Amino acid sequence: MITPWLFDIFNYPWSTDAKQFDAAACQELYDWHFESWVLAEEAGFEGTFFSEHHYTPYSVSPSPNLLVAALARRTSRMRLGVMANIVPMHNPRRLAEEFAMLDYLTNGRLEIGLGRGIDEREFAREGIPMDETRPRFEDGLKLIHEMSAEPVFTHSSPYASFEKTSMWPQARPGRSKPWITALSPATIDWCAQQGYRISTAFQPTSKLREVHDTYRAAARKAGHASGPETVMALRNVFVAETDEEARAIAEPALNHMFGLFKEAIVWNDLENVPQGYSSEFYQSFFRPFAGTGPVDWQTLVDLGIFIVGSPSTVRESLIKQVHDLGSSNILMWGSFGTLTREQTLSSYELLGREVIPALREESVD
Repeated sequence: MITPWLFDIFNYPWSTDAKQFDAAACQELYDWHFESWVLAEEAGFEGTFFSEHHYTPYSVSPSPNLLVAALARRTSRMRLGVMANIVPMHNPRRLAEEFAMLDYLTNGRLEIGLGRGIDEREFAREGIPMDETRPRFEDGLKLIHEMSAEPVFTHSSPYASFEKTSMWPQARPGRSKPWITALSPATIDWCAQQGYRISTAFQPTSKLREVHDTYRAAARKAGHASGPETVMALRNVFVAETDEEARAIAEPALNHMFGLFKEAIVWNDLENVPQGYSSEFYQSFFRPFAGTGPVDWQTLVDLGIFIVGSPSTVRESLIKQVHDLGSSNILMWGSFGTLTREQTLSSYELLGREVIPALREESVD
């Protein structure tokens, strides 16, 4: 079975000038996005993941665990999570406690997603050196695991120390291992060694198949689960009645979204990658999104990063790509940029009626 998931970064679709922020419009944005997430459950999505970003109109979700808690009371079946909580940005003790609470607020529907983070500007504003992000990330995951796995835990590191401490409430038993947003080869190998599931984004289908194969081989060697269910790929997905209508709506919306993405996340100097990050990988990763003009639509379609069109086009493209990737999980970024309430809800309804049932009937080896 192909498992369909929904993703929402929650872009601000209007002026990027902070002095022009529109509180009334933002309230309306929150309201209809909640409506769309409730519809996602009705449409048959397995779950919804939110995202964490700070100080940017690229996202109006700086505290996404609040969205999980709020949506838990408006849904009954769908799994809920964040892809990803950025561990170095937080006290990991606080994250572990929030996950324990959300376990109960969602009645066991919580999906934990964690990441190291790559947003240079966000870390700079927090005063966190980029070369500290990996040790903070790995130590934070260790503490979160210890707090969740043992009723009384002890932890000692340069970043946190606890002696015979208990968490209240304790994590629900039987919780699945977290998803890790993994981009660089070093992080993907580390996840395989630790037995974490991985989610990847913004990379060509051909490249991601290599990534997934490498991850699964390393996970098997380390004695961990390594099937199609342990990997997930993020894709921008939008559906309208025809291919032409879908592109006419989605292209300007995606250009707005990637304009925000470039401003918030793409590193200013790709020739001098921050210490602690792989120069070769991140230069290649960010290159398609660098520059001053709009992204090259056709290139990103050909790479498999955009999947936009009629229900039949999107259905066939998703099924082919999931088989090419060897992944049974597809994470659909379904509302982005300047898409309106009506355009988003219509796309979700078409996905639920004409795409998701076919995905769930498909098997992936």
